[in-house]
Amino acid sequence: MASIGVQSIHCYPFELALAHPFFVRSHEVDRREGLIIHVISERGDMGFGEISPLPGVSVEPFKKADHQARILLKELKGVRLPLELPLLLEWFSKRLPESAICPSVKFGFESAFISMAAKVNGKVLCEFLKEGSSRQVHSAGLLQGASVDVARQARFLHAKGYKTFKLRVGSRNIPLDAQKVDQVRRIIAPDARLRLDVNRSWRLDEAVMFAQHIGKDRIEYIEEPLTDPVQLEAFVRATDMPVALDETMQQVPLEDMAGRLGVTHISARPMQAGGITGYLELLDKAGHLGLQVVLTSAFESGVGMTILANLAALTYTTPNLGTANWFDQDLLLRPVVLDAGCIPLDRLLIDTKFFHPEFAHQLQAI
Repeated sequence: MASIGVQSIHCYPFELALAHPFFVRSHEVDRREGLIIHVISERGDMGFGEISPLPGVSVEPFKKADHQARILLKELKGVRLPLELPLLLEWFSKRLPESAICPSVKFGFESAFISMAAKVNGKVLCEFLKEGSSRQVHSAGLLQGASVDVARQARFLHAKGYKTFKLRVGSRNIPLDAQKVDQVRRIIAPDARLRLDVNRSWRLDEAVMFAQHIGKDRIEYIEEPLTDPVQLEAFVRATDMPVALDETMQQVPLEDMAGRLGVTHISARPMQAGGITGYLELLDKAGHLGLQVVLTSAFESGVGMTILANLAALTYTTPNLGTANWFDQDLLLRPVVLDAGCIPLDRLLIDTKFFHPEFAHQLQAI
């Protein structure tokens, strides 16, 4: 079968409350709103995707994404999809061009269509995207807040068996942030790794002071340590710290940063980086430049998190999916990320039977 028709396509709004407020670049986030895209093929194969731009991170507001999604619902109704991956990716580049479609919208529609095509081919999404990639994934745990909260979170995740932790730093109280790092290192296992996210909060002298205080023990990288990324090489020369990039990649071409001293990782959110096709292009480009891509979540629901888990299986770099368990009640009945940050193979699939009854009622009403 060279192609398959789309019998129906629907979108359903959702709103989820976070168990605890979260700060994203000075934006307080206490709930998430978005759309679930549900696609059904002429054979009955289903695919799901999520559109939920994150305030403070996504360029587009939710209202714009919602408006664009509802236009696309009409334009894509009844289309036929090629079932060979190269042709399907080419189809998306023409029908959902990155220059005209919001990244979160592109991510949602591509997730739904590609996961449907994967099912038609008898594969899970990650295996359809890359042969042999179907495997168990382990996520990093997320630490944020006051010292007492960070310590509590670290003890909980350490007891669960996590081996990689991401700690938010970058406050004006640099000595206190350094104390948080020392505190976490006393709690976690000797072989565990710590990722530090500064969010471009410090001047060069402040970041150097912080890095020199904490040292390199168990530090995998420091993400976006400087307000001015032009000074990254000066930071690395002064500290010998490995650096990861995130926000900088929205302003500077990857090729221009790849050769910078100390840059080893780049953080990527598919909902921000041009959807699945944009993420695959980034993986290919980064691989040729010798950089590791760390897939990072943005408080997606279990639907979006399942897609991210599949994308994380395409590499052996531990993803940052620590936002997975921050909801009071998710759309899916079963969590995607289990103890020790483990995402087993059976969590790489989405089916209507996995949805919470309140939300599943909408799907059953089709």
